[in-house]
Amino acid sequence: MSVLNRILAALTALALLAAAVIGIVEIALAALDRSPWIVPVDDWATWLREQVWTDIVVRAVLAGILILGLLLLVVGLRRGRPSTLPLSSASPGVTFTASRRSVESVLAATARRTDGVTTADASAKRRDVRIDATTQMRDPGDLQSRVASAVEDRLADIGLSDQLRPTVRVRGKEA
Repeated sequence: MSVLNRILAALTALALLAAAVIGIVEIALAALDRSPWIVPVDDWATWLREQVWTDIVVRAVLAGILILGLLLLVVGLRRGRPSTLPLSSASPGVTFTASRRSVESVLAATARRTDGVTTADASAKRRDVRIDATTQMRDPGDLQSRVASAVEDRLADIGLSDQLRPTVRVRGKEA
């Protein structure tokens, strides 16, 4: 589950919990013939009885609820980054996987071992991996192609060359 999904799920759960607690308290107060705690039920009921479907306020509220619901649906249904990546296997019926984080750390280390690279970071998704490398050189020259070659060789070594496309970006020292 991605960070965005976790945050949205927690906020939605807290909002539903708060609404449930308020609803239970309001129902209990109404059953005891007490005045409302937070929700002015009589005022809201009167206002709602006066509204019609053609009012701009009603349409705006319904449109907002629809947009919020569709947004939550899209965020909930989108595929996140995989936690494991399948490795190629010579044996039929046998599957091997590697954790995405371990693949990222191996590829970042491979890029850092290239002469001229000072720092490197890798980010693997379903079909591609992005390597961001930095160098202290003012003119990196062919450093990008050397890093890309090293990363492609490492992907071939671990059996991911046919599944991940590497994209290498090298940033040099500013003039």
